[in-house]
Order: sequence, then C-alpha cells, then structure tokens
Amino acid sequence: MKNVLLVELSVFERMTPLASGYLQAYAMTDSVIRSEYRFERYTAVAKTRPADIIRDLVGSAADVYAFSCYVWNMGLVRSAVDAIRQARPHAQIILGGPQVMSQAHRYLSRTDELTVICNGEGEITFTQYLLALTDSSSRLHEVNGLSFYHDGELVTTPKQPRISNLDDVPSPFLTGVFDSAYSVAILETNRGCPYHCGFCFWGAATNDRVHRFDEQRVRDEIKWIAKNEILFLFIADANWGMLSRDVDISQHVTNCASDHGAPNVVYFSAAKNKPQAVTKITSIFQDANLIASQPVSLQTLEPSSLDLISRSNIKLSAFATIQEDLREKQISSYVELIWPLPGETLDSFKRGIGTLCENEAQTVIAYPHLLLNNTPIFHSAEKMGIVSRPAGGGAAEAQVVIGTKEASVEDFVEGMYYFYAFHALHNTRSLRTVSRYLVRQLGIEYQDIFFAFAEFLRQQGEDDPILSYMERSIRDADYYDVNNYGLFIHSVLHEYREVFADHVRRFAQGQDWWDDGKVRALFEIDLLNRPYMYSNTPMDVHAEGFQALRLLDRGTRSYTVQVPTEYMTDLTDAVKIQTMPADGIFMVDHKRLQYPFMPNQSRDHSGSYCHGMIEKVGNVMPLWLPASPVKSFGEKGLNVHAEI
Repeated sequence: MKNVLLVELSVFERMTPLASGYLQAYAMTDSVIRSEYRFERYTAVAKTRPADIIRDLVGSAADVYAFSCYVWNMGLVRSAVDAIRQARPHAQIILGGPQVMSQAHRYLSRTDELTVICNGEGEITFTQYLLALTDSSSRLHEVNGLSFYHDGELVTTPKQPRISNLDDVPSPFLTGVFDSAYSVAILETNRGCPYHCGFCFWGAATNDRVHRFDEQRVRDEIKWIAKNEILFLFIADANWGMLSRDVDISQHVTNCASDHGAPNVVYFSAAKNKPQAVTKITSIFQDANLIASQPVSLQTLEPSSLDLISRSNIKLSAFATIQEDLREKQISSYVELIWPLPGETLDSFKRGIGTLCENEAQTVIAYPHLLLNNTPIFHSAEKMGIVSRPAGGGAAEAQVVIGTKEASVEDFVEGMYYFYAFHALHNTRSLRTVSRYLVRQLGIEYQDIFFAFAEFLRQQGEDDPILSYMERSIRDADYYDVNNYGLFIHSVLHEYREVFADHVRRFAQGQDWWDDGKVRALFEIDLLNRPYMYSNTPMDVHAEGFQALRLLDRGTRSYTVQVPTEYMTDLTDAVKIQTMPADGIFMVDHKRLQYPFMPNQSRDHSGSYCHGMIEKVGNVMPLWLPASPVKSFGEKGLNVHAEI
C-alpha cells in the first residue's frame, strides 16, 4: 500500500484539520483507494520551528504528500516541498487551498512534474488524483481541477464542478477519521457566500450558491464535539445567521454544552445583512455562558469604498438600533473594519471611526488589508493603485496593503498610529465619560480627540514602552499577527498600566478642555472605571487628590466612591447602572470574568486572551453597585490618592 500524508499547518494548536478530514473521508468511499492507500495526517502550528516540521515530513517517508495552503503557511509549505523533493525525488505532491488555486504559474516548476495543484473544492479532484496515480500510465489529464507540468508545458484541466450535495462527503467527525485529541473544532454547516466583496475570495470561489449539509448531520457533529469535550468551537460558515435554521442550531450547541460541559466558547462570522438573527444567536450563546460577542463586519463606512469593493452593509440607523438593543441585553459587540481599502481616505477612515463611536460602537477593530490571491482587488491591484509589503515572517506569504490610489503610504502610517491610539483610549474605556461630554456638550468630534491622543503618544521619548510597541508594530508589520492588537491591550492595561494611566492624565491636562471643571470630575469617573484584563493586576488608584468624587474605601478588587448629584446624569449615560443609590455611594466592583495573569504562559497566549476580552469588553467592565455608607477618613474621604 502507498502512504498518503495530509499536511495542515494551522494558526492554532490542537485544531481539527477539517480540510484533511474531508479529503480522507471522501477518498475512502472508493474501494480502490481503500485497498491501495493508507492515510495519515500531520498537523502543526505554523509558528513551529521550520527545521522540526521539515524533519518530520521528510522522515514520514510518504508516497503522496497533500498540503493545505493558506496565506499564513505558504512560505513554510514552499520550504517543505523543496526539502521533500530533494530528499524524496519520486514522491507525489499535491497543493490545494485558496493560496495556490489558479496560481500554478507562481507555485509550479517546469522541472518538477510530480507536483500538482488542485484548483477549487478538493474532495472529488483529490480522490480522482489518487486513482490516477494507481495507473502505470499517467492519467492526470483526465482529472478535472488540476494544474501540472507535462513535457515542459503547463497543463490546466477543466474546472471541477462544485459539490451540490455536500452529504456526499462523509463527516470526519462521525466516521472515525477524527479522535478526541483536539481543543478546537472547526464546524462547517454550509459552503458558499452570496457576496462578492473585493477583498475576499469566498464569494468569488463559490459563484454565489450556498450549499448546505444536512441539518441532522450537523446536529450529530455538534453532539460529537460536545461529548469529546472539545472546548472551542469555530463555526466556519461565511455568514452565520443567514439561514433560518442557524438560530435553532445555535440553540442545539448550547443544549449540548449544558449536557456535556463543552464547548465552552463559540466563534462565528456573522451574516452581513441579518442583524436581528445574529443578535438572537448571540443572546442564545450569552445566556448559556458561552461568552460570545456579536461581530458586526462593516469593513468601512465610506460610500465610494463600499461601491469599489462591492460591499453591502447594514444601514447605519439599523446599526445604532442594534447597538442599543445589545446594550440593554448586556451583550458585548465589536465592529470590524479594514484599513486601507480602495476608496477610503485617511480622513474618511478617521471620520468613520468617529461615526461609529457616536452610534454606540462598543469595540472597533481595524484589521490590516491582506491582499489575497484571486480576489477582485488582487486582479485590479494596478488600477486601484495598490501598494503592498510582505508580512508574517518566513512561514507566511502574506502581502499587506499599505497604500492605495486614495491613501498614500504616509497616510497609511498615520492611520495606523491613529488606530493604536483609538484602540488604547476608546476600546479600553479610558476616557469614555469625558469623551461623551466633550462630543455632546462642547461640540468636539471623536476623531479629533483620538487624533490628538495619537499625536501626544508620538511625542513621547524613544524609551517609552507604549510608543515603542506602536512604532515597532507599524515598522515591522507586526499588526499582521493575530495577537498583536491583544498584546497592545496587555501592555496598556497590565504590563505598563501605570505608564499608560500617566499618559492619559498628562494628555487630558494638556488640552484646552481641561479648564472645564466638569471635565476634571468626569475624568475621576473614568479613572475608576478603567477595566482590568486580569484578576490579579494590581489596583492602580492609590494617592489622594480626588476633587469632585469622594473615594471612601478600596477593597481587594473594588472601590467605594460617592458621586455628587450633579455628575449622576453623565455617569448613568456612560456606565450601565441597574440600581441608583439614594446617597450616591457606589461600590465599583472590578471582579468580573477575568482570569489571572500567568507569567509562565507565552506572550501569544496573553495576546490572544486580551484580544478576545477586549472584543467583549462589557464582560470585564466594573459593576457600579449601591454600597452601604462607609465611615470616611477625613473631610474628603479615605486617604487614597489619584494623581490627576
């Protein structure tokens, strides 16, 4: 028998290799393949030392290597293929996945006729490829969906039709392909996307049509995941909530979690134009303590950009209504943007973030624009003035966009400083009460506050750890790393919390609006309200100096404070308060859903954790609860001090 090695180099550890599972499960439905081939799977995190991965792959002595190729692992795949070809010149190699399909001219060599590319869905093509290899004469020309070199000429066979009946592909969960040795499960309930967003290959690859797996099969897979105690569930559909059955399936997930104790956390990509359904789904997960936050994928608010990228967004008025509904239900949400997209200018990017703040956006994340192969923007890159640079180190083959016809490279850099400043100030609620007052009462715009803070941070000394993080991230394109924004939050709310608090204080004191006495009072509220990412980060309000509020006591993870009547309206506008104390005395309780910081964990772990927590920041914001009167120490209260 010949040995087939299915290779997946993923972003996360112990993740079910779903693509490999599908390929193996479908191929084994053929009796010839069952008699001729033995399957093994090799999985590793793409950040693993390349020498270790190459040693393992070469040492496996497989006859056929099948690689799943993505933007985050293609550099590593290239190195592995070269090493395998040198060590095992007669091995057959097939590459598949969105990074290589329809790109044979970039990834195949006329001197290597034993390496081929699968263009499109892989199950049927891979099975026919293996069958072709069992024949002594080459029959690759008869396999649809392949590209390869033959006699020095590049051959691309006709496209393989999409699988319309997805249940023809057996479930790797239910047929014994997967065991329980995973922490993260990838679940697919349908394939396809009806949208043609310019930056995404999903819709272009599937030509609009959405095909579904049988609902009972999906339910059985979810039950298998729960019974095998897999803690994290990623729903891989392009638009979760688009189909009416998605709400019921979400409820099934929570029922299984209740019965079996897993999964503990659910992630999904929300349907673009089904906000009510997505809100209902998020409520279901929230009620089951599967700590979910509703993602809202806007990408940009600039109309000309939306036209250029063929993007259909929910109306801003509907977004504001949804945000208010989520706030009432105490459900966290976050908005996803992409910077820079064609048609977006630096001014429109900053203005868009300001508009989101005006419409109660809880958390906003501006992700880098990856120039993905085969997307509409990829094919129109020259026309759109796209400027890109490599990112991700040797393992990846990522190109991040750093300029367009409307935004120069200099604009891009300024926009990144702007976003980091916004991320630190708004997403952490570090100046929330003050900012709302400045916007609503003094007519200052949100974007002007964030821009001023960005300029303030850029004026700090070269040894400043927060500025250094921003500069390094922008210079080295570290923002490409999925954990970069989370590590920034780790820095400003934990590692360098006191430094950041001092930055916010000095920034506020240097603004013209600091002369407003009410601003100084509201700043004291923000000081007490700033969240903690970890349950063991030292509490940071220590010194006397409160002028408007009376700080009465400090507990292990709480403050007791009296808020004068004249500031109650601003407090209740910025902070969710269930019960209003008649005497204005609150316990500001910071003991929420945080985990302790563990120094032995990797920085990637800290970054991933903090990014997840800031996406659902409502779960770590303190509760303002009525408190019994506390005997004060001196006229102003307890002798604790905040330098303001």
